[in-house]
Amino acid sequence: MFLHRLVLTAALAAPLAVGASGARGAASVAVAIDGLDVEQVTALGSGAQLRFAVYGTPHASVTLRIEGGWHVLALRESEPGIYEGTYVIDARDAIVASSRVTATLQHSGQLATAALEGPLVLAAVPLPWADAAREQGQVVAAGSPSPTPAVTAPAPVPGPAPRVDPVPVIVAPVSTPAPPARAVAAPSVVVAHAPQRVSCADCAFVQSVHLVEPVPGGPIGAVAGAIAGAVLGKELGEAHHRRMLALLGALGGAFAGHEIGKQATQQRAQYDVVLRTGDGRSHTLRFDHAPSFAPGDTVRFDAVRSEALPAPL
Repeated sequence: MFLHRLVLTAALAAPLAVGASGARGAASVAVAIDGLDVEQVTALGSGAQLRFAVYGTPHASVTLRIEGGWHVLALRESEPGIYEGTYVIDARDAIVASSRVTATLQHSGQLATAALEGPLVLAAVPLPWADAAREQGQVVAAGSPSPTPAVTAPAPVPGPAPRVDPVPVIVAPVSTPAPPARAVAAPSVVVAHAPQRVSCADCAFVQSVHLVEPVPGGPIGAVAGAIAGAVLGKELGEAHHRRMLALLGALGGAFAGHEIGKQATQQRAQYDVVLRTGDGRSHTLRFDHAPSFAPGDTVRFDAVRSEALPAPL
């Protein structure tokens, strides 16, 4: 009787033990890192900021290590399963474009690691406006007029010379051209090209250069040109009561109206440049021409600002 009761108790306890083990297995969470991204920079140097994002198991602890970096970066969970952090490079770091980056995620005693695929620095690409400028130069060279061949006059035929009446010729006074002004070479605004970095009292780092899409002037430019032309022609006609000057005033007003309307409707590309000075402030300047520098270069801030367009009121 006692042996039968002992066997029955063991038989009932076995399913309970299996159920508890299954419950503990279901409660455990398999940790994993689904992705590791970085916001690539144009150059690595003291002060450069590397922004990382890790995607994985939520509510975990995530750290990141960079080969050549002197400290470990702890990432903050901005949203469930998304961890973000910024590593600021200083003079003690020896981080290069090919440095290995490893992220570690820890949750409930379990660990998961992942390595960054790809470099930390953007690949060098040609300036977006370089090809357009080169093609424009080729078009201008191809469209230049060819030299006109010389024409040889026929030999004169012997015989009596025909009578030619003299024709009065009006000779306009010739003004002596002024000597050309001597060009003074302006100092270059670029202090160092990427990835080289220098520091000075007037240095600024070129963070980005963006092409601004031109906005067409539309019919407003034509209307403004017509009004300005009419006013100019009327003023010239009223200033002189002679018939000839009134005609010239009307012609001049029409020409001026055409030119004003053409300039008002003309489209011109502009460029927005973002500069970061040594005090950490960001400055956005606009140019009406393609700048001579690229992202990652170090330039003289005052010289670049003097070439920019005036700020809108």
